[in-house]
Amino acid sequence: MDRVSMKEHAKKQIEGKIFTLLAIYIIVFAVSSIISFVLGPISGIVTLLIAGPIALAQAFIYLGITKKSRMPKIEDLLIGFKGDNFLRTLIAYIRYEVFVFLWTLLFIIPGIIKSISYSQMFYLMADDEKLEAGAAQRKSMEMMEGHKWEYFVLQLSFIPWHLLGIATLGIAYVWVVPYIETTMAEYHVRLVGQDKPLAKAAKAIKEKVEEVKEAKAKKTTKK
Repeated sequence: MDRVSMKEHAKKQIEGKIFTLLAIYIIVFAVSSIISFVLGPISGIVTLLIAGPIALAQAFIYLGITKKSRMPKIEDLLIGFKGDNFLRTLIAYIRYEVFVFLWTLLFIIPGIIKSISYSQMFYLMADDEKLEAGAAQRKSMEMMEGHKWEYFVLQLSFIPWHLLGIATLGIAYVWVVPYIETTMAEYHVRLVGQDKPLAKAAKAIKEKVEEVKEAKAKKTTKK
């Protein structure tokens, strides 16, 4: 996929939305800081409980920006805690962490590969409120088949922007974070629109099986 066009589209989409996205970023950062420094021993448990819902909320926010030029709202951060979203995103986050951890035990590279394979889970769940964690994980793996290196290179292309954020003591992240997140949401949207290698292969196999069945049926009829 064309990285340049994705990034240009992301830049246009966040115009006029920076202050709202900054407020959202500050809220998430503040909540994370409070959990880490105030809750102490139970911070890990609380983080586990809210990480999934927040990931879903952020996916929802940035998909809304890139697909519909939708103006984000502060209350969008709560979408992951509404209805069935809390439980299904909690399960999704646990599955993600456990599977990546287990693959990392083999070696760092398999862990990185699997984290890329599962990278679309929360976008998929934000797009489909009925999609469960296991199905989202499988679908993400299918989508990323043949796209892992492409995704990895896209992530590497943001290194200069991260360095800028560090060099400015985080000030540049006011713009950099929305830019990166919107680009990644744009990547997901374009990925959804492409043929999936596994799905295509499965379809071809199914068609071949049907052809064989029809051929056998014709032979049987002739007899």
